[in-house]
Amino acid sequence: MTMTLGSLKSKFLTDLAQAKDFAKKISASRHKLETLPMALQRSILRSGMPLQPIVDVNIEWINAGLRFSEKSTWTAVSCIQHNFLPDPIRLVYMKARRFGLLSLEAMDSFQHGYGQMLVKAFGLITLANAKGYEIDKAALVTILAETMIIPAYALQSYIHWEEIGDKTLKATISFHGVKASGIFYLNHNFEMVKFETYDRYYTDRKGMYHQIQWTAEARNYATKDGLSLPTSFKATWNKHEGDFDYFKGDIRSISINPSLI
Repeated sequence: MTMTLGSLKSKFLTDLAQAKDFAKKISASRHKLETLPMALQRSILRSGMPLQPIVDVNIEWINAGLRFSEKSTWTAVSCIQHNFLPDPIRLVYMKARRFGLLSLEAMDSFQHGYGQMLVKAFGLITLANAKGYEIDKAALVTILAETMIIPAYALQSYIHWEEIGDKTLKATISFHGVKASGIFYLNHNFEMVKFETYDRYYTDRKGMYHQIQWTAEARNYATKDGLSLPTSFKATWNKHEGDFDYFKGDIRSISINPSLI
């Protein structure tokens, strides 16, 4: 543990402002809709997501919760998230209170090819500052999984698609030398409902990484403001001894291109 001044909220807001300025200057290549697998085309069109280039998306979470171990109860967490598409930047700020006393802040990010998970207590004590290849890969595959929430990701050229079944798609995301892949499952309405990958790393109590299956599920699709998207999301470690659900949250709203307003 180390002592560092400054809250993670301040760092998050600084990084967010820089990301907004950076993303506006990028003109990224994109797939044409008709070049994608037919099931994916139907999924994108059904979502109502605009087909023109999107700079960024803000996800407003409610009822979000984390579990820190299989035996722990859910801890309520506030969550602010911004995703940028031309350059796959993802910035998430989380705040929680454990045991009624311990104030925790976390910032989960992927910027310019590098992932980081930074956790502080009381805005002073750094409890974790995870970096490196495993974190880079895990952060990038998380962006891939969030195609279920932001279908416009499917049009970005840094993601390659392959239809491997009637409603099953393999996707590979590559950026700055980091590559990760996973499988998307669509329901009868061509809505993306599940994503599976082995490209996230579970960290045990000794700080060792284990490459095990990770699953994300998108549920309760609803139409609002012309967008048909999931309103709840869950993440699970599929461990040998049983599944460990560790994140859940509901999506109140999704704002497209808030940095351009």
